[in-house]
Amino acid sequence: MIYRVKRIYKELPLAVRNFLIRALLLFAGWLLIYNLVLKPINVPDRQLTQFVEWGTVKTLSFFYPNVSSEGQDVLINNQGVLGIANQCNGLELIVLYIGFLFCLPTRPLRMLLYGVVGTIIICILNIGRCAALAMLYMSHNYYADFAHHYAFKLVVYAAVFFGWIIYSKNIGRNAQLQA
Repeated sequence: MIYRVKRIYKELPLAVRNFLIRALLLFAGWLLIYNLVLKPINVPDRQLTQFVEWGTVKTLSFFYPNVSSEGQDVLINNQGVLGIANQCNGLELIVLYIGFLFCLPTRPLRMLLYGVVGTIIICILNIGRCAALAMLYMSHNYYADFAHHYAFKLVVYAAVFFGWIIYSKNIGRNAQLQA
């Protein structure tokens, strides 16, 4: 079986092999760094969760007069409507998005630009998602579960995929940059 995998691997085009090697190394490196170093000290999870919570409260302030937060909970009229857990802060999606960018050959400045702009867009979408969820939980609770688990995830993942498509559009021009 190992021989078969090696044979299939060697039949892949060089660009695909380079992409797979980079992806595997980045994935393994991220898992090690995150689980052994970052997660135990709650960095950057705590900061990103607090930022999403802050953005959600500011966004909801345009629609409701009395919006605040307590811990990781967002309150409207002193009623808890949404809890923002570390799993909802968008970190995994940001890492996935940027990891894909690192796996493709391109100029460093282009990678940096797409990484920064994409991260900002993901954060804005996530804050909008949390604010919309809070509004749904306040007024249309029966839609909130579907929106949380399906509709909003589809929108955010579609935006990430669209960013990848734009980024990789001129990949042929960047093939000479591969190592």
